[in-house]
Amino acid sequence: MKTFMASVVLIFYFSSCKKEENQTNKVEYDPSKPVVIDRYSPESGRVATQMLIYGSNFGSDRSKISVTIKDKNAAVINVSEDGTIIYCIVPTLRGSEIAEDGEQVTGSVKVKIGDKEVTAGKEFSYTFSQNVSTFLGFTDQDGNSSIIDGDFEKAQFERPFWITFDRNEGSGKPRNIFVLEEDRGLRFINMKTKTVETLFRVGDNLWRPRTIAFTLDYDTMIIANDAGNWTDIGTIILLRQPDGSFPVNTWTTVMNHKQCNGGAIHPITNEYWFNSYDKSQVYKVKSRATIPWVYGNATGNNTNGSEGTNYVFLVQDNGWEFNIQIAPSGKFAYIVSRNKHYLARMDYNFATNYFDKPQPYVGSINKPGFLDGVGTNTLFNTPQQGAFDDEDNFYVTDAGNHCIRKVTPTGQVSTFAGRPGAAGYSDGAPRDAQFSYPLGIAYDNINQTFYVGDRDNHRIRAIVIQ
Repeated sequence: MKTFMASVVLIFYFSSCKKEENQTNKVEYDPSKPVVIDRYSPESGRVATQMLIYGSNFGSDRSKISVTIKDKNAAVINVSEDGTIIYCIVPTLRGSEIAEDGEQVTGSVKVKIGDKEVTAGKEFSYTFSQNVSTFLGFTDQDGNSSIIDGDFEKAQFERPFWITFDRNEGSGKPRNIFVLEEDRGLRFINMKTKTVETLFRVGDNLWRPRTIAFTLDYDTMIIANDAGNWTDIGTIILLRQPDGSFPVNTWTTVMNHKQCNGGAIHPITNEYWFNSYDKSQVYKVKSRATIPWVYGNATGNNTNGSEGTNYVFLVQDNGWEFNIQIAPSGKFAYIVSRNKHYLARMDYNFATNYFDKPQPYVGSINKPGFLDGVGTNTLFNTPQQGAFDDEDNFYVTDAGNHCIRKVTPTGQVSTFAGRPGAAGYSDGAPRDAQFSYPLGIAYDNINQTFYVGDRDNHRIRAIVIQ
């Protein structure tokens, strides 16, 4: 309330000055006099808090004024014509350190004009908070977008669907991002050069790429493809080049398979697990030493391009659209069923190197809706991709509800970001922000940032502690 009232006062003050500018003389900064800070308001807040600094001898030229809070530059928006009030915006005070939502720090408020710098008598109390922002992408006035490569400022997306990271390049450094666009192709977001590149567009019997997985050395990218026949492309790979890049418009088919909705690499054993929509089959790849890959179950292998009868288990019944997402520990995985609106859980047996048959965990089978709570008493509407944090919490896109849900290891479901049932586009605090059919999500635990593929807004959104 203090911030709002202060802003109203300042807006009124500036507008009054504007109306009377013919009757008012602007005051210049006087280097022979001290710069004085009497007070500032508010004395506490978060990133993007509007701050008013009261004092004297600020001058009326905004370009000559510098404001820092905890040595971070604040955006100076305006200054009163009599040089007594500065209007600025609190920057993020987070550096490379790990910060928790709600954690507080304090920092000095300083004003510098010319060669004179003055520090306020009281430090600003800053609270770290999670915020949703737009990372990449934009639309025209009609909400339309195209597939456009180039610098971050120019790049556009269509229907971002699945998101994953390249190898970790070291503590505090950005991780490159790969994005599948639904029925469009594969995009590469280079965080070093801040550019976006299309690696391939759909075509050549590769029409519905669904998921991306990396082998543990990050040298092989594995993409599952949802095709209509057993002889169609089921899985392709892209091999990292000597310079570290992945090829453009070049891939290798390693399995022919029907309706492969998804696949995942086990983070401990490096095994590739994948599934089929046809009868809700789950398979394990037993050898990647040859092409085609050898896949099947504990007792038998399948013939490439023929009906895969040697499955490990069936999740439920025919026509189950789902993907497998394995926890970083490798101890368990979730089956995320997009068209049946629930998540199942399956534990991994390290003695046999096989997953046990999954059991319904959260959400209610064939009951789309929205309800937070515990276990199968909760409701989802078209869940798609999830991301694990360091404590095995699972943040899953709930596309039909236009939000992100959080699933704890004990089965507690809550709403993490977005306004359930209210599609739209707005940044801000997680529960105030709006998404429109979000489908993809990935979590960078080093930089504490979630990236969200906001499909119908044609954007990549970020949820970050600032």
